[in-house]
Amino acid sequence: MIEETFEYLDEESEKLLQKILQLDVKLDVNLRGIAAEHLVLKGYISGIDARTLSDVEPVYILTGLTQKGKSYFELKKKHEKQNRKLTHREWQIAIVSAIVGALIGLIPSIIQWIQ
Repeated sequence: MIEETFEYLDEESEKLLQKILQLDVKLDVNLRGIAAEHLVLKGYISGIDARTLSDVEPVYILTGLTQKGKSYFELKKKHEKQNRKLTHREWQIAIVSAIVGALIGLIPSIIQWIQ
């Protein structure tokens, strides 16, 4: 099984992507700001750079939503669930190790009681 690494988006980019997904934003809409640029550069949405010399912030024309963008929140949920499973497993291993260690430590006392 090939394990993909999940990359979290920053809060502003995540909100913009969620807005695009929820509102079903139409194509050929101007998106402004660093978050839009980040989404385009990371491949979550496809867009055309429409920045002019007078623009202070990046401007992109939305041309589509990639599969990576469509599945981001589902993958994020799966990644967080997997992390919780690992955390539970680590706790279980720690508890079992502590119990085994305590039992091993009691062996000399048990031997003395038997004699």
